Amino acid sequence: MRSSVVGAAAEFHRRPARGPASEARIAQAFRRDVRARAPEQLPIFRSRLQGELLARLLLGPGREASMLDLAVMLRTDLASVMREVERLSRAGVLAPRRTLAGRLVSRDERSPLYEPLARLVMLTFGPAAVVAEEFGRLPSVREVHLFGPWAARYAGVPGDWPRDVEILVIGGLRADAAFDASQEAAARLGLPVHPLVRTWAQWQDDTDPFLREIRADHLHTVIASTRPG
Repeated sequence: MRSSVVGAAAEFHRRPARGPASEARIAQAFRRDVRARAPEQLPIFRSRLQGELLARLLLGPGREASMLDLAVMLRTDLASVMREVERLSRAGVLAPRRTLAGRLVSRDERSPLYEPLARLVMLTFGPAAVVAEEFGRLPSVREVHLFGPWAARYAGVPGDWPRDVEILVIGGLRADAAFDASQEAAARLGLPVHPLVRTWAQWQDDTDPFLREIRADHLHTVIASTRPG
């Protein structure tokens, strides 16, 4: 983060002296980090990469990931992932572990930062934000809502992190387009995304028992209709 407890804690610890070549590499990496734009979702994060990395590790079921796996998942280079993991580990947010196969990292649920930070990450880089980006690109989409456990978490209902994301898509969307968008969202989140597609007429029809059940439970709007009802 830029001006935050996590950022301050991560930068507090100084490294031991290194040789000129090593110092040059560090300086180059530092300049690259400074140039990275803060994400529009919440500019207190150092970069979009940091926010998406935190979302991958703090949200959903607890999991360990290797540095290489994270780089592939986040579609970035290994060095950038290693720098972010090192900062967040020094801040006590992530818990690295060395194995014969290499370094693995998971979230540190004992950290006092874990719960408030996970809530913040959910609101800025979580399923709602990712689904809105992926389905918002499709002109035939009229509304998108999260339902089920993730909608309950966004409503502040306590509970375990859900293992998948259930979304209701309203509009004239083809099945293959919905599948492609949900696969992109799932790849970014590291969680399965299940789209339920209904036309506007079907959504307005109050006789469908399944839609009535969805309406009666928590519903978190991701994309709201801009058209008159």
